[in-house]
Amino acid sequence: MTVYLVLMSSVVAGVLTVLGFKLDAPRKVKLITAFTGAYLMALVCLHFLPQTFGQHSHDATGASAHGAANGLMMGALVLLGFFLQVVLDNFTLGLEHGHAHCTHDKPPVAMLVGLCLHSFIEAIPLGNGELDRSNTLLLSGIAVHNYPISIVLLSMLLQSGVTRPRALALLALFTVTAPLGVLAGRIPEISQYSAHLMAVVIGIFMHVSTTILFETGEDHHYNRQKGIAIALGIAIAVLSVMLPGHTH
Repeated sequence: MTVYLVLMSSVVAGVLTVLGFKLDAPRKVKLITAFTGAYLMALVCLHFLPQTFGQHSHDATGASAHGAANGLMMGALVLLGFFLQVVLDNFTLGLEHGHAHCTHDKPPVAMLVGLCLHSFIEAIPLGNGELDRSNTLLLSGIAVHNYPISIVLLSMLLQSGVTRPRALALLALFTVTAPLGVLAGRIPEISQYSAHLMAVVIGIFMHVSTTILFETGEDHHYNRQKGIAIALGIAIAVLSVMLPGHTH
């Protein structure tokens, strides 16, 4: 139950940010996404990659040749996830990176489908068992990532002329896709491949985070602010990974 509440709460926080606090100005959202990108990249480098390749570097007998084959397969899956996100970007138009596009489609079906697939796939590995340290870090990464997405999506819908009730209904559709991904991950035929699916998610995270981090600001003042947001995201990720009880 905790997993579902956290996933849905991150989107609710985005709604409150837009409707309650009016903090959806493009520059503020870019700083939030910069924090998100740094946080995801740090988690990938410090935990998800070492864990994924550490668990699959050797088979049960310790045969190095088979271990190398496993490592190659996991690397291929990371690459698959990276380019899967490239494909999804053609539908979402980079909304995951904080890019808002005014659209005359009401609703923008292709964008919503791509965004929901993105959210669904990311959450599948969360269904592989209890909320251990690894799953907790993955949950925090998805929640932090979905927060700016919900801000951008709701703001874009409202600016495109979609009524508030309909915009909230469409956002509710996005909200349930991550919990549905968790439920799908609990299916035995899928959960047995949770580590492989995690490799795909790593590739998705890498694409999203690098795209955010490589974007440049309009001026040096913004670049300094973005640098602070990035440093903060990395610092919090490092602290999360180093919390007592963490195991590689």
